[in-house]
Amino acid sequence: MAVLEYGGMVSPGALYGPHQAAYSKALTSSNGLPDGYPWTACCVGGGMQFYNAITLRYRQADLSASRYLTTDMEIDWPIALQDLEPHYSEIEHLLEISDANGFSAHLASPRGLMLSSAMQELGIKSRHIPLAIRPPGTSKGCIVCSACDELVCPTDAKASVLARNILDDSALPGTISVLYGCFVNRIELLNDNQAEAIECYVPLSSELIRIPVERVIVCANAIQTAALMLRSKSGHATRGIGNESGLVGRGLSFKISGYSVGHMEPADYGSNALAAHWGPHATVYTDEFYEHSDVPCKFGGLIYEANFPTPDENVGLVRLHYIAGEEPWSHNRIVLDEAVDRYGIPYIRFEHRTSANDRARIGFLADRADDVLRHLGALHIERAFAHSKGSSHLHGTMRAGRHPRTSVVDRLGRVHGFTNVHVMDGSVMNFAGNSNPTHTIMANARRMALSLE
Repeated sequence: MAVLEYGGMVSPGALYGPHQAAYSKALTSSNGLPDGYPWTACCVGGGMQFYNAITLRYRQADLSASRYLTTDMEIDWPIALQDLEPHYSEIEHLLEISDANGFSAHLASPRGLMLSSAMQELGIKSRHIPLAIRPPGTSKGCIVCSACDELVCPTDAKASVLARNILDDSALPGTISVLYGCFVNRIELLNDNQAEAIECYVPLSSELIRIPVERVIVCANAIQTAALMLRSKSGHATRGIGNESGLVGRGLSFKISGYSVGHMEPADYGSNALAAHWGPHATVYTDEFYEHSDVPCKFGGLIYEANFPTPDENVGLVRLHYIAGEEPWSHNRIVLDEAVDRYGIPYIRFEHRTSANDRARIGFLADRADDVLRHLGALHIERAFAHSKGSSHLHGTMRAGRHPRTSVVDRLGRVHGFTNVHVMDGSVMNFAGNSNPTHTIMANARRMALSLE
């Protein structure tokens, strides 16, 4: 088995921004400039090398969101929460997620304690975030060396595919080989329903190589997976693989999200807000407004502590993040542009606009976050909304369902009409979900992978 990865290895302590700057961006429909973000992370180990280790489970409402939302696309997943539960448990064991399977809980940070107290005083329930980070004081635990977000853990206290040795081929008839520095340009078809090879571009040597395949499993994120299928046009798939109904790339969903930053009163500078923050990006959250009668559509999301990436950035500031799943609409999509990058690969272009419902939903969550910061004594509050040009949460462009008319893959991730082309990433998620997706993407991928012959 070969795993192909465009990016290379990353060093312990590497930061996401400088690392990812070398890779192409997407065009956006608003100004035509390459200022969109079509990647999670280009590196061996993927986005988990840089993620903030928040590992929340989805809820049944995330899988059946048509109870609250109505769009021009199918919203409900073709599976139920019970189909994911055993896989969640296995992932929690493999990643050593805090406060699960007997692993120690990760205590709230000083800022987290402040926020938790403020929430409780406002009648808002707070919770500890389940983290895929070994707590300080435990074996190979966190050494609180930074304010870790968008940072490769230097000690492997934060879980990743590499840090926890999840690529285990001991039970396989062969071995797993990871080939990096390869950009998969297209999938070649043998006939109308079977792939026979993949074409890869190697930027370092400017070579095109062809690799015969028995089966193709694509896990490239909701933008890159759809783009690969669209690039794979041929006489056997004139619109691209899986695109007979024109659905590949449609339903592109980010998380609607934003940040509120409280600048604390000078009188509060004796509190924990004055100190630099060391340790996890987030330790406490509230799900009080996940499903709530006061939220527009009665369907909200999460509000959680969100410390700045470097410790000193946090001095005198308290930041909250709010996120919710974006409504999936067919007009939100990715397409291939006529312009090409320096390697001759067509640019990806986003066509995306946020719905009125989503603006109302995220506005409600922002107001509640501001309530908490004001209760803490914030002198003034700044807001920032930034999700329409991409993020690390990407969903929905290869939608799962029973019928080729309304979906691209079946409930097990196989592209409709194809015998050996599968998709097992966030692109198969019909609704983006109201919480961080890493845990669910992994659990769902495990569910689909175990179905393979």
